[in-house]
Amino acid sequence: MHEDVFKAIQPIYKELSSDDLLSRCLDGYTQNTNESFNAVVWSIAPKSVSSGKTVLDIATDIAIILFNDGMSGLFVIYDTLGLTTGPNFYDFCLETDAERIKAAERSISNVAKEARRGILASRKDEEEQSTALEGQLYGAGIAE
Repeated sequence: MHEDVFKAIQPIYKELSSDDLLSRCLDGYTQNTNESFNAVVWSIAPKSVSSGKTVLDIATDIAIILFNDGMSGLFVIYDTLGLTTGPNFYDFCLETDAERIKAAERSISNVAKEARRGILASRKDEEEQSTALEGQLYGAGIAE
């Protein structure tokens, strides 16, 4: 590997292999495959069905809208195409977006709870180690 290339990718490698990042992956705090961008694209245009580049581009555009604006982002597409939507479609999009926001908030709060538990556990471990060390230094009969 050329030295310039090595110097360019070394910081990225170090960041990706940091203990902090890897420890978050241990407890399953990785991205849910159902929510990943690729899963959304392939659910719209499955790989098993030969769709072509145009259909894949449209599926990618829709996935981008869903990730950025949620289901209510589809209203713009329908308006642009001159399609009229009924109240059921409107209610469905808003309800789906609200559920997505609630799920994200629950996920964030669960991650925060686990992080606090981890911090408390590490503090407890440090305290126990400190107590064990002090016990060895200041125990009864040590001077003898």
